[in-house]
Amino acid sequence: MGLHRLLGMRIGVPDAAGLGAFYDEVGLTNDQHGGFSGTEGGAQVQVEEYPFRRLLEITAGAASEADLDATAERLTARGLTPRLAEGTLSVVDPVSQITLRVQVAEPFTQAAIDTPVDNRPGVAVRRNRRAPGVFPAPRPPRRFGHLVLGTPDLAATRDLLVEGLGFKVSDDMAPIISFLRCSTDHHNIGIVESPVPLLQHYSWECDDVDHVGHSATALVRANPERHSWGFGRHFVGSNFYWYLRDPAGSFLELYSDMDVIDDDEAWEQEGRTVVGFEHVANSWGPDIPLEFIVPPDLETLQAAWAAKD
Repeated sequence: MGLHRLLGMRIGVPDAAGLGAFYDEVGLTNDQHGGFSGTEGGAQVQVEEYPFRRLLEITAGAASEADLDATAERLTARGLTPRLAEGTLSVVDPVSQITLRVQVAEPFTQAAIDTPVDNRPGVAVRRNRRAPGVFPAPRPPRRFGHLVLGTPDLAATRDLLVEGLGFKVSDDMAPIISFLRCSTDHHNIGIVESPVPLLQHYSWECDDVDHVGHSATALVRANPERHSWGFGRHFVGSNFYWYLRDPAGSFLELYSDMDVIDDDEAWEQEGRTVVGFEHVANSWGPDIPLEFIVPPDLETLQAAWAAKD
């Protein structure tokens, strides 16, 4: 069975308390030990103090100890030195210097929600009453869905994740971006090339488009400077999105309606389409902002990595 879900990430930031306060506003559950989660699952983002913002660790779930053993063999064959103990395998990506972890975990079964009732041209299923989507207040997201990491060598990091750890390629637009999955979500990790390793953005799944709108609007009304990009719909992954600036310098995405891939062969033969440069940003919505391509704190990060090395 191999990999079956994304379990979480660990990040370091200079002001962990400040980022935690923002997560409290987002509605994430705070375990008071640096762990934050949505309404489904345990602590999916772990935050700790660090001299500069950095993605420290990514963890995926595997079905069995046998999967870990097979992964360790593949990594060793690539000249790496994985550590395997107590149901967890870890290895450091030599390029991005991120610790990649795989641990045995139970499969995730997501709770179903009611299907929204929408009026459409010629099909008025909702009569003489307001749309349900106008009533809900902002509410917590459901779960940590994916992240996009920057690495100095996109191909090398992608090959380690795919050939070494067992991620699958959903869409590949290298050298711009590659989308990989370890679950039935279209992507759990995106990879972009960057002068230094960094966390470009990370995403939390919402129930539907109204959930995205209500929650993001409340956060932006509280602080308009949080707004970065959106509202829109991506072409790759098909999801609705709204991106906000987090206090540490990364982008937090609220999203809904992600493509689901539960049949690899069907996706390759029927679902996957040719993706060109015009599809990099979105299908519709505002143009991608420059800060999404070149982080405002890039020079600071470059100096920090140079001092570290």
